[in-house]
Formats: sequence, C-alpha cells, structure tokens
Amino acid sequence: MTERSASGGAPLSSGQSSAHWPKAIAQLEELAAELKTRGFAARVHAGDGTRPKLLVINTAAPVLMEEIHVVRDSAFGPSFFFPWPQVIAPIHDIDGAAGRIERVLAEVGR
Repeated sequence: MTERSASGGAPLSSGQSSAHWPKAIAQLEELAAELKTRGFAARVHAGDGTRPKLLVINTAAPVLMEEIHVVRDSAFGPSFFFPWPQVIAPIHDIDGAAGRIERVLAEVGR
C-alpha cells in the first residue's frame, strides 16, 4: 500500500520496518511527552512491520483520539501528519504540533 501526503509528500510504504524510522520514532516520542504534559494519553507504536505512529487519546473524553504519523512533506520536509492526511507541523516544531493536536482533540470547554 502506498500513501502520499495531501501537500505532495513523498510516498510511504506501510510495510517499511521501523528500523528505517529512527528519527521519526524519536520525534514521535518527544511529541508524546509534550502531549502528556497537556493531559493526553500518548503512546508510540513502532516495530510491528508498519511505519511508526503515535496514538493520542484525550483522557477527559476518550472517544477523542487520533493517530499521528511522520511523512516527508514536499513543502516542510519531515512533518507530523493526521491520517486523513493533513500536515500538523514540521517535526522540529513539537510545541506547535502539540498545540494543533490539542485543539483538534479538545472536548467542549477546554
């Protein structure tokens, strides 16, 4: 299976080993740590024969959850992406990415 980002990112093979993604895994772990400080549950899934991803859950409203991926975007370089696909932020912008994810997964009144 091949995917391409909405903004023209490089195609990704979902069958790639996580061994090819050490920087993506490190950035997803950094993003997970930031999201945890904001009250979200976040866990990196890697090493199962698919590209690494971050599962983020709003602990106040667990139905609000999303997977976050790293994709090489033609405009920004390696970037965090929602799965629909929509760029969140370049991987070096952890605070910006966490803020956008927080807004998307916010329950009413947050």
